[in-house]
Amino acid sequence: MNRQRIQGLREQEAQQRLRLHGPNALPGKPPEALWRRFLRQFKSPLIYILLFALAVDFAAWWLEDRHGWPLESLVIGLILLLNAGLGTWQERKSEAALGQLKRLASPLVWVERDGVWEQRPSWALVPGDLIRLEAGDRVPADVRLLEGSPLVDESVLTGESLPVEKETGEELFSGTLLVRGKAFAQVLRTGSQSALGRLATLLGEIRPEPTPLERDLHRFGNQVARWVLLLAASLVLLGLLLEGIGRLPQVFLFAIALAVAAVPEGLPAVLTLTLSLGVERMAQRKAIVRKLSAVEALGSVTVIATDKTGTLTENRMEVRALDSPDPPKAQEALALANDADHGIGDPLDLALLQFLEQQGIRPEALRQHHPRLSERAFESSHKFQRVTVQSHQGPVSYLKGAPEVLLQRSSLPDLERQSWQEKALARL
Repeated sequence: MNRQRIQGLREQEAQQRLRLHGPNALPGKPPEALWRRFLRQFKSPLIYILLFALAVDFAAWWLEDRHGWPLESLVIGLILLLNAGLGTWQERKSEAALGQLKRLASPLVWVERDGVWEQRPSWALVPGDLIRLEAGDRVPADVRLLEGSPLVDESVLTGESLPVEKETGEELFSGTLLVRGKAFAQVLRTGSQSALGRLATLLGEIRPEPTPLERDLHRFGNQVARWVLLLAASLVLLGLLLEGIGRLPQVFLFAIALAVAAVPEGLPAVLTLTLSLGVERMAQRKAIVRKLSAVEALGSVTVIATDKTGTLTENRMEVRALDSPDPPKAQEALALANDADHGIGDPLDLALLQFLEQQGIRPEALRQHHPRLSERAFESSHKFQRVTVQSHQGPVSYLKGAPEVLLQRSSLPDLERQSWQEKALARL
C-alpha cells in the first residue's frame, strides 16, 4: 500500500471519532470516593469487635446518668479513627504517585491532521489517524504499517527480548518499541480495543485474594469474638446464679467491661503504624505500594514465578568478550557496521558500542575518520548488514550478520571456516 494515497483525518472528523471511540488510554477504574475509602478501613473482624465494644460501653455510660467522661469509649474511638485515617492517607498518597507517573507517561505523537503534520498527545489518537514513528518511539496504538521496515521490540507483550522486523502491511501493536528504522502507519484500534488495552482489561478483571496478614487478622478476629462472647455469656449466667435476677443490669455491665478489656484495642493502630513505616521505606527504594497489607504479603513470599524479560533480566544484551585474530580490525567493524546512535538503536548494536566504550574506543571518532559511502540494511531475507566506508587504502566494506551467512561468503580455508562454525555452535 502506498502511503501517498492515504490522507490524514480532518480535525472535525477526528473529534467525532474521539467522542465515538473515547480517548486512547488504558481502561481504568473510576477514582474511589474518599468516604468509601475511609469506611473500607473498618472491614476487619477485629474492628467489628471494637465497634461493638465502643457502642456497648458508650450505651452503658449513657444509661448510668452520664457521670464523668467515657474514657474507654473515647480511647477506642480515637484508635479506630487513627487506624482508618492512616490507612486512607497512605492509599491516597500512593494513588497520587501513580497518577503522576501516568501523566508523565503520556507521550506526544506526530500525526497528520488537516494535511499538516503536528505533535498531539497519544490519548487524542483515533482510528484512521496517520502517524509517523521513529527509532525510540513507543507505538501508541494498534496500527498498520504503510511504509518502512522497522525493527520492533515486542517484549512488553510477548516476553521475547529479540526485536522483530516488520514489513509493509503488517500490524504494530500498542506498547511495543521501535528500536531501529522509521515507520508511517495508520491507526486501527485505540484504548481498550488495542492489544495492550485488552491485556489491561483482563488484568483488571482479576479479583485479588486476601493477603496472609488479612487472613491471619480475620482468623484472629473470629477467635477473639468467639472467646469474648463466650466469656461475657458465662459471666452473665454466673452472675445471675449468684446474685439473682435483680442484679442483672450490674452483672451485664460488668461482663461487657471485662469483654472490652479483653479486646486488644491497640493492635490495629500498631499494625497500621508498622506497615506505614514499611511503605515509607519501600518508597525510598522507588517502590510504590497501594495497600498497606501488601507490605506484609511481600515478606511472606516464598516462591516467585515470573517471566525473565525485564524482571530477572534487564532486557538488554551485553558483550562479554571479542574473539578475533585481528582485534583492532574487528573493533573497527563493530563501530562502523553499526546503526545505533545516542543510546537508540538495535539492542545488539547498543551492546557492541557499549563494549567498545569499555575498551577505551570512541566509536564516533572512528565514524568521522571513515565516512560511509554506501550501505545495505540488515533484513531477515539475507541476514547480514553491509557498510562501505572510506579509508586510507580506499573503499572498505564491513559485514555483520549471522555466522553461517558470513562464513559462507568468506574466503577462509575450509579448516578455518569449520573451526569458526564450531565456535559459533558452541556458544548457542
